[in-house]
Parts: sequence; C-alpha cells; structure tokens
Amino acid sequence: MKRYWLLATLIPFCVLALGTYYVSGTGDQKPEYVLKTMKGLESDAAGLQIKVNMDGITTTVSTKGSESEVEQLSYLDRLDAESYYDDDLKRLVKEHRSFMRGKNDVNAFYEDDQVLAYVATEAHNDVSKVQSNRLTISIMGKLDQETSSFHVLTDKKNDEYISIHDVQVKDQIMKVLVNRMRTDKYPQFYHVGYDMYTIDLTSKSLLKSEQILAAETQSNEISTTTWYIAGNAQIGPSGYAIFDRSENKIIDKVESQTVKRNEGLVNREIRVYDIWNGQWRTLQSEPLHSFLMEDNSMGMSIQYANQELSLAAISENKDTHVMVINVAENKVIRDVQLPLQAIQKEWGRVNYSVVEKDRLYLLLLMSGHHPKTSAAIVELQTGNILYQGEVERKDQHSIDYINANGIKVQK
Repeated sequence: MKRYWLLATLIPFCVLALGTYYVSGTGDQKPEYVLKTMKGLESDAAGLQIKVNMDGITTTVSTKGSESEVEQLSYLDRLDAESYYDDDLKRLVKEHRSFMRGKNDVNAFYEDDQVLAYVATEAHNDVSKVQSNRLTISIMGKLDQETSSFHVLTDKKNDEYISIHDVQVKDQIMKVLVNRMRTDKYPQFYHVGYDMYTIDLTSKSLLKSEQILAAETQSNEISTTTWYIAGNAQIGPSGYAIFDRSENKIIDKVESQTVKRNEGLVNREIRVYDIWNGQWRTLQSEPLHSFLMEDNSMGMSIQYANQELSLAAISENKDTHVMVINVAENKVIRDVQLPLQAIQKEWGRVNYSVVEKDRLYLLLLMSGHHPKTSAAIVELQTGNILYQGEVERKDQHSIDYINANGIKVQK
C-alpha cells in the first residue's frame, strides 16, 4: 500500500493544475466589453445593463465593463447560477437553498412576508413527451421555516401541455394561472386557452378548474388571438392578470405577398382579469384604443409592473409613442410622442425597449459589415436624449457579432 502513496498524493495536484490552466487559458481568450459613453453623463447610465449571450452564458455589459457571475463560480455554484438565472431566484437560493432544490421556474413561485410557495408541473421542460396532469404544491412558512408538499390532479388532457404563468396565495387559498396548449402537432402548438386553478392549502385539494379565456378563436372570418402580459415583479402579490387581445380579418394571400403588420386589424384591447373576484374588465379610454390600433412598423412592447402598464410603439417613419396606464384606476397617466427617427437612422434600429419611471431605455442594433450595439436613454417628460452609449471591446478590436437581447435597469 505504501508504494502508492506518492501517486495518490500527486493526482489531486495534477488535476488542480490542469483545472487552473484550463480556467486561466479560457478566461484569457474571452474578450471584455464595456458600454462606452458617447453622449451625456455616464452617471445617467449607472443602472443600465445590456444583456449579452456569449456561448450560452448570459453576460451583462455596463459602463463599468462586462461581467458574468457564472465564470467566477465553482462548478457546483455554476450549475446553480445557470439554473437560477433570475435575480429573484438567485436571492431565494441564498436564503432558502433547501427549499429551492429542483425549483427554477420563476413564474411558478409566490412569495410574501408569510409564505414561499411553488407549483411544479411534470415534464415541464420537455414538451415532446406526454405531460402528467399532476401538480406538486410546495409550501414553506417564513416564520417557522417548516415545509410541506402535496399533489393535486388537474383536468388536463393527454394531448395538452400546460405552462404556469402566475401563482398567487391569500388566506390559505392558492390561485394558479396556466396556459393550456395542444401538442398533437408538436413542435407547433395550438393555444387552447388560459385556465385558473383554485387550490385549498388547508385541505390540500383542488377546489375548482376553469377556463377563464380562450387563446385563439375564429368566427365569421375574424380571428381572435389573446396573449398574456407577464409582470416584471413575477413572484410577489398581484391582484390582476393582464391580456392583449386582437381581432383580425382572415386575409388570403398568395405566396408572393406577405401580411403587413396590423393588416386586417379590426380591434385590439387590453383585458384585465381580477384574480380574486373572477371578474373581467377592459381598459377603456380613447387614447389607449387609438394607440393600440396604430400601424406600428416595428411593433409594440408592453410591460406590467407595480400596477402600471407601459406601452412603447417604436417606428422608423414617425414619432415613437409611449403611454403609461394605472391599471387599478383605468387611467392614462402618461402619453407622449418622442421624435426618435434621427437617432434610429444614426445609431440603428431599436431592438428592445424598457420604460422605467420617467425614462425610456432603448437597445439599438446597427447592421453592416461591423454591426454595432448601442443604448440610449430618453427622458419621457421632455423627450430629451439624456444618454447614448456604444458597446465596445476593451482591447479596441472590432466586434464581429454579439447577441445583445435585452436591457436590465437596476434600481
């Protein structure tokens, strides 16, 4: 046995040396990026981060440089970071690691100062297989840290697949909003509708399952499509579910023709479902309806956070239109037109936009031999462009391509 002691001692050091070389070598080869200020004050972009996907790893680029938390972690922590990509999930892992094991769907969580809850579906990440109709409910009390779990069976059919959009809890009653889809033509889906499950946490039973809204319908040459608008604060208390509903004339096109955006649009509205009283209402105002019916050459982004619905319609040919609505009061609290055609012509087409407080944040992509990624911050009250920045490599080399796909604004 003694003759093997040297070999046994050297193996860990060899593995450590190879691992260190591999990490160091690969780290040196990866370029670093920075958001370089081109106009305005760098302090105005202090909270702005551009999300960039590099080799399947999400990296954020800011005025301070580029950062990927994953690359700095151990192997086990890296697995956690890749699974728990959302900031709320990262926080929950730090605070409740035991409860979080195997739970990484941010839409399936609910948290307040009393309880942390999670609703799990089977085969959630593999829609090519038959999904069970069983839901697993996990509950943890914040005060005593005690956990419990139980199962309920839904009325989902074998050729259907459900994904969770929202979970809410109040007075020992849980509400689970799901999107139900048919998978008999996988990988294409037919969106059947949106269902609400009511679960009694005391008796651990499913009280009610009901379809609150059909996702796609056709009648009298009119096609109706409804999409759920996810809220930015996904795991906290919320009394509403928000939907974007469009009615379009069914238009027959020959192969050489394409359907233009908004062509055939008959009506578009924002519908609000009160989760706890089960009642529907439509956000009614003439400014909002006119806004939704506009011919937006580049589409529209809609965000919901803190009881406010923010809509931004980006156009290359006319002013950018931004509207903010208080959902509870059904009141337009901001309605502005921003002349941004010049910045789009100079800096590139808007790929992503975020309305945060009194500012509009834009991610712009300029095509060409050396594509550029830039960002702009516009003050909504005045329309002034407060900041413009461009993503560059720190070593000054040209950028062939980076997949910039989002904006995050840290508060």
